[in-house]
Amino acid sequence: MSFKPVILLYDLNNTFVDEAAALIGHTGLYTTINTYNETNATEAIQQYNRLFGLVTNKISCVVTGWNPYKKPRDQFLFKLRGEEKRSPFRSPTPVVIITEDHRRDLKTLALDPTDGNVAAYMHIDDFQDSIADTLHKIVFGDRAHELNSIAYAQFSSQEETD
Repeated sequence: MSFKPVILLYDLNNTFVDEAAALIGHTGLYTTINTYNETNATEAIQQYNRLFGLVTNKISCVVTGWNPYKKPRDQFLFKLRGEEKRSPFRSPTPVVIITEDHRRDLKTLALDPTDGNVAAYMHIDDFQDSIADTLHKIVFGDRAHELNSIAYAQFSSQEETD
């Protein structure tokens, strides 16, 4: 029996979570945990922690969006990063942001390699075309850091030309 990598899906938009889970599930490569509120997402992260959260957890990737009812620093992404920074033995969990809100300030925070360190930042209208390939690169190719560097460089160069 082989264990499939675990993908945590969290968003307030239940339809989005279900659609993303179906797309990811069709690959047959992953197990998904669907969560529709931050409390359940946090509990899932804690359940997959190793050594009381001192070592990187067993979740292979988190797919989430922005909560429009919270300030940027109160978002799930930054709570996750805060927990990870508490231990020197823990590396950042790969995160993919899928959102309809492409505010420059949020995108800057998410893609910043020292802050959000997000592997991919996608729009909710067209993530279906690339989510499976992106997850494959992150989980099986171990390229989350590389994808973040590419996305951050593209965003930074776009900022300079605007």
